[in-house]
Amino acid sequence: MKREYKDLEDQLRKLPKHSLSSHDKRKVIQSLRHTPKTNRLKLLKPLIVFAALVCILIVAYLASPLNEVEITQKEETGLGLIEKEDQKYIESFELQMAGLKSIVLEMDVSDETLKGIRIDVLLKSTKLIPIDVWNSFEFRAHANPSLFFKDEVGLANSVSYNSPKYEDGYYYTVAFESLYANYSEEELQKLLNAIEDIEFALEYKGTKYDLSTNKVTLDAPLAISFPLPDRDQEVIGVEGRIGILGPKQFVAEDTRRGAKLMLYFWGTPNLLVGKEYRVEAKNSFGETIQLSNGILGDGLYSEDAHILTSFPAFPREGKWQLYFYVDEELFEAFIIDVLPPLPKTEHYILLESPKELPIGEAANLTIESTIGEKQSIEVQLVSANGDKKGYESIFQIDPYAMNDATTGQTIFHYNGLITFQEKGIWTLIIDGEQTLIFEN
Repeated sequence: MKREYKDLEDQLRKLPKHSLSSHDKRKVIQSLRHTPKTNRLKLLKPLIVFAALVCILIVAYLASPLNEVEITQKEETGLGLIEKEDQKYIESFELQMAGLKSIVLEMDVSDETLKGIRIDVLLKSTKLIPIDVWNSFEFRAHANPSLFFKDEVGLANSVSYNSPKYEDGYYYTVAFESLYANYSEEELQKLLNAIEDIEFALEYKGTKYDLSTNKVTLDAPLAISFPLPDRDQEVIGVEGRIGILGPKQFVAEDTRRGAKLMLYFWGTPNLLVGKEYRVEAKNSFGETIQLSNGILGDGLYSEDAHILTSFPAFPREGKWQLYFYVDEELFEAFIIDVLPPLPKTEHYILLESPKELPIGEAANLTIESTIGEKQSIEVQLVSANGDKKGYESIFQIDPYAMNDATTGQTIFHYNGLITFQEKGIWTLIIDGEQTLIFEN
């Protein structure tokens, strides 16, 4: 008898929690205990049927539209909170564009050479992006479809992750490549000229983040090269206003070309001489650096004021707008095009920019090194895809070594001839050490 009671009571306790309250279950159990055995089943069967009907009604309600609104609202609220947290998390990295670089690529297919372009987008964040988060990013480029009319899918992309910390943050590279096609030189030039107008973005968990929002418009005129009126020298700048006596072009990451410069000002002498001046540079990604400041001196020749100064290295290649202030008022501005960094290896660096070298002519080049153990070194010029050997040469050491004024290290120079037979993508192998690829 006790066993039978227990079985019945267990079945009641196992009924769904929404079918009967605990109080009602207790009342039923008490009734069962005081019911004659022959009537127990009669009492229990209707009870089980009733409980089953209640369960069916509950399931129907949960699946009905009446309950769907409430669940959807809760889910939407939850997802909204998650998306907001994700957005806050991504924005905390302050990821933005820091530079653009484009090169022409070639690929030999049968008897035809197809061409395309690669755009390297340099990104910067204020704090390190975890590798798992970085791998979840999808980078996209939106370009004018008319520019890529020979491509079926537009721009594809690949990414690289660099974790070393620099003074101003962490840097990453995203490379976008067009499909290879039989582009003409004119069409390729149009593509290269249009990269500033391409919009770049990343997607993370379905949310799009614009990477082009920090881009600024550089609206000053391009610098021109013009002769000084009273001597056989050329400067770059704005004729009749400002001129820089120094290199014709600056190179990214290179301090040599800006080590000694002369700035010439033309205007009203008493508004220039003895006044404070400042030179700043800004690129199209809002990156600003101070190049020079001081007090302007008298003119040496026909100019109205001048100053002997130096510029630090431009951190990145591309267009930079130079602003010249006198007494904190803008005096003049112009744009220069800074060349890519010089090809270098662990121990060697080429001192001439490949962009400035002639095509089809032997150029006398200098390679700088901090090691001078060898009297000569072998230098090979090889195309980036490795299927065309460009040139081989032996560079001889200059017998006169010098000391670097900044580091105090002894600097050695090697001189030799290199010929670029055509424009393309190349790499140098210097004494067994290979440079990164570069374009001439």
